[in-house]
Amino acid sequence: MADPISAIVIRRTKGFYYLRTLGGQEIECKAKGSLFQHSRYDNQIAVGDQVNLVMEDDQKIGLIHSIEPRKSFLSRVRVGIAAEQVIAANVDLMFITIAARDPEPRPGLIWRMLVAANLGNVRPVLLLTKTDLIHHRHPAWLRPFEDIDLEILKSSKVRGSDDNRLVDLIGENTSVFVGHSGVGKSSLINRLFPGLDLKVGEVNEKTSKGSHTTTYAQMIQVAESGFVIDTPGVREFGFWNLDKEDIRDYFPLIRQYSGHCKHSDCQHLSEPHCFVKEEVEAGRIHSDLYQGYMKLFAE
Repeated sequence: MADPISAIVIRRTKGFYYLRTLGGQEIECKAKGSLFQHSRYDNQIAVGDQVNLVMEDDQKIGLIHSIEPRKSFLSRVRVGIAAEQVIAANVDLMFITIAARDPEPRPGLIWRMLVAANLGNVRPVLLLTKTDLIHHRHPAWLRPFEDIDLEILKSSKVRGSDDNRLVDLIGENTSVFVGHSGVGKSSLINRLFPGLDLKVGEVNEKTSKGSHTTTYAQMIQVAESGFVIDTPGVREFGFWNLDKEDIRDYFPLIRQYSGHCKHSDCQHLSEPHCFVKEEVEAGRIHSDLYQGYMKLFAE
């Protein structure tokens, strides 16, 4: 057998994976059947995974035989299937990308993505695009997110001061962009890093939803040390392997205050002597944040 080769998954299609070696060579691969011997969904290979492969006899296609442990990940429940879908692996930053308008912002998705970031050991950054459509006004729904340890950046078609910060962050890390279709993920990447020519789409005027111009996750090198994973727009985001009782351990601010409640198993809903609820009533935890927690717990 030939010596194993280490490489990173940069994109995947049905049945095939495209890898980049340390030397910059791109190799088309299949996965060894034994990787999925227990379930076709177990240990699935995701964009960003570090894998080991060997070349088959004809040297035209590789065979992935192992996956290195992930330092971080972003995953969700597959739509319509009780299985995990790993969207990206080994990422440093998650840009939760929300349009100021067209499509209208949905704060509930932001809370979900923040829980997903904490669950997967990824640092989140909230990115508000299309701010020119609201004439750069400060939206009220953004306020509870300013009360937590979260970096918030703004962007528009007109070059702004946050663009330099974005270029620095993206150029020094492996980042994944997530958000609804039509929020401008691909347009932003194109604008900040000319020459990539990622496909972009428009928002449907009747449904206020964007079209899926990005149809599969792909990793793109944008700088010497910067890689971006562009993903298809999300409309549903359910958590995999997370009991609702554990949401408090991953929801922003809730875990910080949980240890002060009278009961160690307090879920911060209707229990007496709940420190979290006292902080909400005192205004030290934004009521919208608490409402987001209760809604997610109920779902």
